[in-house]
Amino acid sequence: MAGAADSNAKSTATVISAPKSNTNTPAANLDSFDIPLSPNAITDIVHYKAADSIALNINSRQAYLFRQGDIHYQDMNLTADSVAVDFNMQTMTAASLSDSNGSSSAGKPVFRQADAEYIADTIRFNYNTKRGIISSVITQEGDGYLHGDKVKKMNDSIMYLSSGKYTTCNYAHPHYSMNFTKSKMIMGDKMVSGPAYLTIEDVPTPIALPFAFFPLTHGRSSGIIIPSYGWMDSRGYYLHDGGYYWAINDNIDLTLLAEIYTNLSWELEAKSQYYRRYKHRGNFDMRYGNTIEGLKGDPNAYNTYSDFKISWQHQQDAKANPYSRFSADVNLQSRNYNRNTTNRNDYFSSTTTSSISYSGKIGNHINIAASARESFNAQTGLMNIKLPSLSLNTTTFYPLRRKSVSGSYRWYENISLSYTLAAENNINAQDSEIFTPAIFNKMNYGLQHNIPISSSIKVLKFFNWTNSINITERWHWRSIEKTYDTLTGMVITDTIKGFRANHDASFSSSISTRIYGIFNFKRGWIKAFRHVINPSISFNLHPDFGKTFHYWKGYRDSTGYEHRYSIFEQSLYGGPVDGRSGQIRFAIGNNLEMKVGSIRDTTLAPTKITLLENLNISAGYDLARDSLNWSDLSISARTTLFKCIVLNFSGSYSPYVIDQHGRKYNKFLWETDNRLFQRQNSNYSANISYSFNNQTFQKSDHKEAPKGEIQHPIFQTPYSFNPAVMMGTYVDFSVPWNLSVNYSLTYVNSYVASQLNYQENITQTLSISGNFSLTEKWKFAFSTGYDFANKGLSYTSVDIYRDLHCWEMRFNWVPFGYYKSWNFMINIKASSLKDLKYEKRRSYLDNQGYYTY
Repeated sequence: MAGAADSNAKSTATVISAPKSNTNTPAANLDSFDIPLSPNAITDIVHYKAADSIALNINSRQAYLFRQGDIHYQDMNLTADSVAVDFNMQTMTAASLSDSNGSSSAGKPVFRQADAEYIADTIRFNYNTKRGIISSVITQEGDGYLHGDKVKKMNDSIMYLSSGKYTTCNYAHPHYSMNFTKSKMIMGDKMVSGPAYLTIEDVPTPIALPFAFFPLTHGRSSGIIIPSYGWMDSRGYYLHDGGYYWAINDNIDLTLLAEIYTNLSWELEAKSQYYRRYKHRGNFDMRYGNTIEGLKGDPNAYNTYSDFKISWQHQQDAKANPYSRFSADVNLQSRNYNRNTTNRNDYFSSTTTSSISYSGKIGNHINIAASARESFNAQTGLMNIKLPSLSLNTTTFYPLRRKSVSGSYRWYENISLSYTLAAENNINAQDSEIFTPAIFNKMNYGLQHNIPISSSIKVLKFFNWTNSINITERWHWRSIEKTYDTLTGMVITDTIKGFRANHDASFSSSISTRIYGIFNFKRGWIKAFRHVINPSISFNLHPDFGKTFHYWKGYRDSTGYEHRYSIFEQSLYGGPVDGRSGQIRFAIGNNLEMKVGSIRDTTLAPTKITLLENLNISAGYDLARDSLNWSDLSISARTTLFKCIVLNFSGSYSPYVIDQHGRKYNKFLWETDNRLFQRQNSNYSANISYSFNNQTFQKSDHKEAPKGEIQHPIFQTPYSFNPAVMMGTYVDFSVPWNLSVNYSLTYVNSYVASQLNYQENITQTLSISGNFSLTEKWKFAFSTGYDFANKGLSYTSVDIYRDLHCWEMRFNWVPFGYYKSWNFMINIKASSLKDLKYEKRRSYLDNQGYYTY
């Protein structure tokens, strides 16, 4: 060797090439000496190192790196166990070194340039022209991997491959691939090959193409969506969800889909997603189709109808504008849409709701909001539309406060004032009436003004005294008048159009406090009880505006009984209540908690347990009435047991005698039946919701057994194992599973005047769902319930999922009922080849007319 060799060169060195005169002057400084630069000179710094040795041949201008060689030059990096650099030819050659058995699997060359990485047996590369020949290469492009026996790299963007294959499996020996003899690849764009065929586990299949096109983009790209195909008993053969995806730009896309059946049923769909960072995000979906059922000419079975669905969700980013916000959640559909949907979430949603809202500020003290809302019942066809719905309110201000305050506020400085305006147009109509002139008669609109004045004062340190005056005015453009027809015995209601306003005012005053009672235990695991009592007394005064301004009128039936009614009872915001009132109301709220210590570890802090979340008791006495002064006694309670059982109770009890028509008499119950109260109505409800999982019964200090290591992140080993489990020394409880149970019971007992008796109504629902992983690859999920009314199982579904590494298998099964169906699919995971799949299904639409729920 003409140069020097260092067998122990394990440190990083930096060298700059020189002209053939062997000068050591850096190339970057040659311009100052006017010395011509050799065309073979490298123009940047080269960083190189090796774990074993580095050898330099000055005469032949060659360098050799052995064992873990690593060379960095500009945006290129080459690592291998054997690297040779020829400065005359401007080439780098890399290969692996053979071990004692002659195997060359260790230290394979890895070449990196920009975002590209190539793993190969040998690499020969010209660092000036950036051309090269690579043997037995594996590289990743997008979400796929390219394998080639020989690759010719033309430049940074174009490569030619011979005897190659494309796969999305990240194993060095892939589970499947599309094999081809030659291809051209444009980096970051696409790859086009000649004849290609599919192989699975190295077994060729009859699936072949005269040529193949593989997109290699890292982001979204436009392209054709391949439809799925199959058979439905009710509609024949079909092509489903085929169309075109258009990546318009980075902020918005558009998907056009279609499906068609051999009985000439069809559906079109257009959907789009849009997003602007720190501005907004949303999606839009519109579907329209025509369905044909039965055979033409059969009057009993043939039917044709159209259906549609429009959905739009829009969310404004909180950073876009702190003073205004726009949002939309629109769901519009035809009455027939749920008959054809394949989405299980639409199976049981007969009612849809939509809303579009905007909120903002005017100046610093006025808040405005505008919205449009809609609800639609697909079974009845009834629509409720609130368009527009406007509101305006001012911030709370204190007109009597001083501009500069020293010390605490005086009592009158806490008097607050605000203003609220609400306006709305409400429409209740059938869907067939929406775009007809009859819709104008269905409009019910109005406007309401409200001015609340309030003050809160602390009395004797422990009492809160709150006083308020509420002034309300309502504007309507219609009122009613009722008369009794003695001939027919019917009540006739006439609608009177024209502007009518009503006024209302009330005064209320209340005083409340909070009392704490704590009882401590010196021994035992129960440490203490705490009882919190919230007593309050209030007075509400309401003048009789209905009588003064004739807002309430009456008519007498054939028995002479006078029925009172409000002329605004069908108006949007209604009117004042009938009569005057001066009610004193008493209320007591209760909360009960306990603290318990740990039986095993006395050093742990006690745990708080809520025994009774609330128990409220209230009653009132009206000073303004001439009879029936006492109101019903109201009792409500709520508690939660074991963090999963929620119990609720509410009821009202009257102290007066009630006749068979549900009317009260001014006579106390204890005068006739020797009891204080009788039940008016009562509600009981219980809800049990609990979830179990694999960690529910495990100790917190449980440690999992170590698992076998995984190899290189790009090429993982096909199987991982748990050594302790395989040797039988450890029981594996780490299999994830989850089971959720939900049960609700509602009992309502209320008086029904038409039946002259109390009516009981019991409602029960039970649902169970769960999922578990039998292994790391197998996952099962199910959901079911019990229908107490029909005494049978409710909608039940079973889902099975199998992770096949680069493939996946799904099976969904609804075993019985109206929606009895199944769907099986096995497909490639990667989105670039998602259309390479096998799918079989039976739709629930094939059951119509044959199965009943």
